[in-house]
Amino acid sequence: MSRLRLMGLYALLFIPHLLCAQHSDIIAIKNALPQITDSVGYADALNRLSSLYLPRQLDSSGVYARRAKELSERIRYNKGQSDALRAMGRYYVLRPHRYLSFLFYDNALAACRAAGDSAGVTVSLMNIGTFYQYQQKHAEAQSYINRALKVAWDMRLDSLRIWVLASYYLINESDSVALPIAQKGLQQAIALAYRYHDELGVLYTRLFAANEQLRAGEVKKAEQNLEGVIAAADSAGLNYIAMYACLQLTGYRIWQQQPDSVQYQRKSVNYAVAGGYAGLILPVITGLYNRYRQLGDSLQAGSYSRLALGVMMQQQEDMQAGEADYLSYAFGDEWLDSLQQQNQSQKQQLAMNKAANHFWYYQLLIIAAIALLLIILVIYFVRAYRLTRKNTASMAALQEEIRLGNKALRDSDDFKNKLISMIAHDFRTPLYNIVNITGFIDEKSLTVGEAANMISEVEHTAAGTLVIFEEILRWIRTQLSGFVYRPEIFLLEEMISNTVKSLQHLLTGKEIRIITEIPANATVAADYEMLQFIHRNFLHNAIKFSPDHGSITVKATRNNGWLTVAFTDEGSGIDAAMLPYLFSWNRSAIERERAGKGAGLALIICKDFIDKMNGQINAENNADEGCTFYYRLPERLEEV
Repeated sequence: MSRLRLMGLYALLFIPHLLCAQHSDIIAIKNALPQITDSVGYADALNRLSSLYLPRQLDSSGVYARRAKELSERIRYNKGQSDALRAMGRYYVLRPHRYLSFLFYDNALAACRAAGDSAGVTVSLMNIGTFYQYQQKHAEAQSYINRALKVAWDMRLDSLRIWVLASYYLINESDSVALPIAQKGLQQAIALAYRYHDELGVLYTRLFAANEQLRAGEVKKAEQNLEGVIAAADSAGLNYIAMYACLQLTGYRIWQQQPDSVQYQRKSVNYAVAGGYAGLILPVITGLYNRYRQLGDSLQAGSYSRLALGVMMQQQEDMQAGEADYLSYAFGDEWLDSLQQQNQSQKQQLAMNKAANHFWYYQLLIIAAIALLLIILVIYFVRAYRLTRKNTASMAALQEEIRLGNKALRDSDDFKNKLISMIAHDFRTPLYNIVNITGFIDEKSLTVGEAANMISEVEHTAAGTLVIFEEILRWIRTQLSGFVYRPEIFLLEEMISNTVKSLQHLLTGKEIRIITEIPANATVAADYEMLQFIHRNFLHNAIKFSPDHGSITVKATRNNGWLTVAFTDEGSGIDAAMLPYLFSWNRSAIERERAGKGAGLALIICKDFIDKMNGQINAENNADEGCTFYYRLPERLEEV
């Protein structure tokens, strides 16, 4: 079985038994929502809609899951929170974003245990087990699925046993030793699905039954079984089941070297697009694009190329929306491990102190047997009092260390969350331009001259993006590994000249004139790379927001051993609401209201560099038009 089909079947196991409801249930719940006044009932209805939409339309399922999560957290409804966390986990599995899905499933398991929800615990254990199997960690997967089976049997959750047994089959079907037990479990799952009239469970177990028919050499029966699944799923609007039945049938056709495998690949893509699951079958879309491009069918190749581009853009948006959660999860684990090691070390130290205390205690007993009883009792009480004060002080110090560690963890998480959001924002436009330009070139819709110009533009864009990435990486290293500032003296006019040369292609494209008003032999005490980063960003922003045929003025003035360097453009100026937050992390709400107009991560790095060089940085709107960005640094090392 191919890796793509395995991924699809693993993802199917994340759908709970509640998804067998008909389309009429969705309509009835949506019509009843406006009349529900109880917040708990409303949260349950949102979770129910998320489950019903999951095998039909992924985006709608995600919307209702988020709404249910927000409402349940607001009203502190524990069961609603655990159901919503599982729904979010299912959503990210099908996106696909497996790390976030595991994070939500792990939180859902904890919430279900706290709420005493046995069914929720069973589903969460099953989900985590199949997740580990997809990561090729069979031992962990076996452990979780066995625990899920035990809970389902102990609590007599017969309807859930369909999915737990199917999970057990999927985890063990490639293990020759466990295969006979897995096959018996599959037969029990099929019987339970028919007994409980679980529509989705019946269709799902038929996919595995087809696999067993193929194993037995009954190829025709397996294909007819899958054709029936596709027809039933299509009739019920279950786009997800239909998509993976088409993929499974494609695998059978390719194995038999049948020419109609492409037909089922195209059908699987159609079902994926209709249900919002295209991210799961991006390799299939790419394969169809390559096939039609080799056949010279530019119309079909172009349609699959655009579809693949849309999927990649969607995945980039998902990463931006969810990467903060992932970074918080990944980096939080590292900090927690560090704190746990620190806590273990402190426990060992306390144990040693306790042993030492016992030693002195027994010494005092020996002395008490020899010395006068009254004197020894006084000494004992004095020592006990001092020991109590010492332990109290130690505990206070330990609590303070834990508090500072927690604060550092929160600050680090906040820094990483904002950092990834800003990097994704600043890199999206140049990367999208590169993809867009290469798409035009690939479709061969340009002349040789136009293609050459676009290739040149791709080169400039890629080089600029690489420079930005290297500079951000350097800045991150100064944040994480420590930084020692060693200023040197540089000629300002020479630095500005080098900056203008690096951006000459942008100046030429907009026919912008640079006016420099720098005193002769003006110097500045700074770090060269840091200051050039600031020059490039100030000049780049001025070019970006200046009109064609305009001018940009770079002016330097001296004052008491300090040099002020200003970049003035003739653009539209800076939004007054955004101006106070240009160099601050805390501007996410302002930037959401001004989509596409944020200054990006670069200005924040500029502020950090200037702070490290003991200077000042600011920006202001001009009286007539445009704006001015400027910084202030010492001319000589003596002023640093």
